[in-house]
Amino acid sequence: MERDLHARDKVGVQDFVLLENFQSEEAFVGNLRKRFKENLIYTYIGQVLVSINPYKNLNIYTQDEVQQYRNTHFFEAPPHM
Repeated sequence: MERDLHARDKVGVQDFVLLENFQSEEAFVGNLRKRFKENLIYTYIGQVLVSINPYKNLNIYTQDEVQQYRNTHFFEAPPHM
């Protein structure tokens, strides 16, 4: 879902360097809000990972998730630890 351009308005950008108004604190926080509402708690700023505590279990550390990130380059998959 995150990869569709249409979904960008709903889920925000996965890397803050892609924000159109990258100098705006409002745009930065707004992007975090969009992602948090969609249970996307990880967002990059370049190679830095920003994480928001969801205060609930998201089941994002399953074996399938591990396989998705194994042997991939940094930006080939959505942000994740």
